[in-house]
Parts: sequence; C-alpha cells; structure tokens
Amino acid sequence: MKQSNAHIERIACAVLALVLFAACSRQVTVKIGVVGPMTGPLAAFGNDMAKGSQVAMDELNSDSFTIGGKTAHFVMLTEDDKASPEEGKAAAQRLIDAGVVAVFGHLNSGVTIAAAPLYAKAGIPQLSVSTNPKYTRMGLKTAFRITADDIQQGGALGKLISEKLHAKSIYMVDDQTTFGVGLSDEVNKIFKLRNLVVPHESIDPKGADFDALTQRIKDKNGDVVFMGGDEGFGSPLLKALRKAGWAGKFVAADAMCDPSSIKNAGGAADSNFYCTVAGVPPSWLAAGIGFTQLYKAKYGAPGAYSTLAYDGIHVLAQAMQEGNSIDPAKYLPALATGSFDGKIQGIVEFDAKGDVKDGTVVIYQSIGGQLIEQREML
Repeated sequence: MKQSNAHIERIACAVLALVLFAACSRQVTVKIGVVGPMTGPLAAFGNDMAKGSQVAMDELNSDSFTIGGKTAHFVMLTEDDKASPEEGKAAAQRLIDAGVVAVFGHLNSGVTIAAAPLYAKAGIPQLSVSTNPKYTRMGLKTAFRITADDIQQGGALGKLISEKLHAKSIYMVDDQTTFGVGLSDEVNKIFKLRNLVVPHESIDPKGADFDALTQRIKDKNGDVVFMGGDEGFGSPLLKALRKAGWAGKFVAADAMCDPSSIKNAGGAADSNFYCTVAGVPPSWLAAGIGFTQLYKAKYGAPGAYSTLAYDGIHVLAQAMQEGNSIDPAKYLPALATGSFDGKIQGIVEFDAKGDVKDGTVVIYQSIGGQLIEQREML
C-alpha cells in the first residue's frame, strides 16, 4: 500500500529538521565588541577600527574558520565611546551585557584605562591600540596591547626631532589627555638625555586660544613643534600656525597620522608634517597587500587603525581556536602565551604584561599631502 503524500511530507520535514539541527549544532556564534570614537572629531579612527574588524570577520566567515570542531560565525557589535572615559565605561558595560566574548578597543588611552577594569571583572579579553604604558601595568590579566607603547613611540619621536630634523628650537604642546601627556613625557626624556631644554605647554583644547599659542611659539623662534595629543587639538593648532605664516616642521604621533588627518588639516599638513604609527604598514607583507585590496573594494584606502583591527580580530580568533573554545576563561591562557599569525604585523606574541613583543614604530612624512613612509629616519 502506498504511503500518502501527507505522510511522506511529514517524514521529509522531520529529516530536514534533523539535518538543520545537526548543522546548527556544528556552528558557534562569536560575538566580538569593537569600541571607539564612532562620532565626533576622532570618528574616522573609530570607524577605521570597525571597518578593519569587519574585513577580518568577513574573511573568517568565508573561510569557514573552526573553533572546537565547530564552524564559527563572527558577529561584530560596535559601540561609540565618544572618546570619553565615562562614555567608555558605559559602552564597555553594554558590550559585556550583550554577551561579547572579546573586545577590540578602545582607541584613546584614557578611555581604555577607565574601561579595562570592567572587562577584567567580567573576564573578557580586551585587545587595544592605546599606547599609554599604564594600560598594561594595572595588573589585569585580560588587558592586551597589539601595538608598540608610548615608551617606544616617544623614543622614536624624540630621536626623529633631535637627530633627523636638525631642530634649532623645539616647542612642545600637549592636550592634557592621558595619551598626550604620557607621550610628551616620553619624548621629553629623549630631549633631556641630549641636554635639550624645551618649552612645554599643557593646554585644555576647550576654549584654547590657538592664535595666542601660535604667537608664543613664534616668539620662541620654534622651528619644530611637537604636539602630544589627538587630531581634535593638533589640527586647529597646525592651521593657526600656518595661517600666521609659520613654515616650520610639525610633528605628531598616531592620533594624527592618517590620510583623514591630512585631509582635515585643509592643506596645512601637506608639507613639513611628520608623524608616527605604532604598527606595521600593510605594504611590508604579501598578506597585507591582499588586505589592502579587500579593504579598498569595500571602503577605500585603509587607515592605520584599520590594519591593527584586522590583525587583532585574527589574533583573537586564533587564540579561540587554540583554546578550543569561545569561552574567555578557556581561551585566555592561549591568548596570553600563544604565537599568532598577524596577517600584517607578522608573528604576534604578548609578554607577561600583555604588551606585544617587538612592537614596531614607523615614521611618515607628508609629501604633497600624501603620507610617505620614511624608513631612513628610524
């Protein structure tokens, strides 16, 4: 006797349900938080981080990356910390409540340091691009830095100014942020080693009189200005200097070393502008060139933080794979002690503090409005 069509359909549905259940049981969703300034003066940097992270996650998903024998599906949860420590803590708590198993962020050192204890309490690994040394010296087992710190970056900047730029008179300014003050202190250590006495002002960007500051710099005949701080402070200062006819060399660090920073300076940074990035450019490795092509197809030219975020997501994924789990408690030991394939940075390993080993600092010069790597200045 033939089975009815309805009976056959029930069997088919049951088989399909079993197949779908089996497929789902072989998959795991990996939620990673990406947090930084997504709005405001530093939005370009935060969005670069998110875009670089998304390129990495798309790549991992298309490659059917496995963790613990299951195919991993990576999902990015973004939060805007508005470059504010208080907003950063609130953003961190939202990510924790959303069930992320790792965080890439924050950007600003002051925000990263403020939020880090929350991730530590929740046991969630935090991989940051912030460069202030304090971040990895707080004794938090969940804090990791994927880039050189300000001891290394400040040393490179100090040597650039004192040895390569042939400065006759140097003027230092910082924006009173944790990043700006800390970096300026490291640069000044190099100056002191060379017995250079350098005027140094620490200025709150809110209500800053850039015209008056420009005049003080000119009165001191400063031919090299070092700015420790973010683009939101550095760009108005540089514009005021150029408007007043100052033609000296302006030096900044990674928070003003991006094509968007040059564009936002409106011509003021098209020449006699130098900056550093604490990280390897994608042009150094074949995999980095491949990343650039992928990124350009989606978003245009990548920024410095795009590349670091891309590598960071891959490092976190590899640590989970090595630990056979997306459970932070299970893969954290692997992240702390493992050796990972940074697609752009090369081999990525962390020391006992959570700092990346052998962090690289690259110097750039703006030539005709294009940031050009200057290896001979290292």
